[in-house]
Amino acid sequence: MARTLKDLLLALLNATLILLALCLFLGWKLAQSVENIQDRFQQNLQIVRPFQEEARTIRADLNALRDELEAVRADSTDVGTGQKLARTLDRLDQSLAALDRAQDTLTQLAETPELLIDRAVSTAIDTTSQRLMTLRGCGAQDS
Repeated sequence: MARTLKDLLLALLNATLILLALCLFLGWKLAQSVENIQDRFQQNLQIVRPFQEEARTIRADLNALRDELEAVRADSTDVGTGQKLARTLDRLDQSLAALDRAQDTLTQLAETPELLIDRAVSTAIDTTSQRLMTLRGCGAQDS
């Protein structure tokens, strides 16, 4: 009886150590994957920088065009042409606002890549846990 209990405790200890080693290995692999993802994001964000400069150039061109249209509208004596130019100026202002928002987003991504990385990692973890729950039979089943 004592030998059986000793063997059971030894088997329990072995199983626990094997599970601990497996968890440590999987944690190490996860850390490596996160590091690789972070490195790739850093490289991809370097691609964004030229777009920021291009957006600045486009904004300067659009502002110059806006000034020219405003001058033409001010010089115009025809009411219909003035209204048409006013509508065009409004559309141009909307385009400039959209360009500003896009540039702000690009700047934020370039300056704080950790936000993007955190979002990617949390999304990956949520997806993985959902798949594990489904695999285990605890989550919602896809029809």
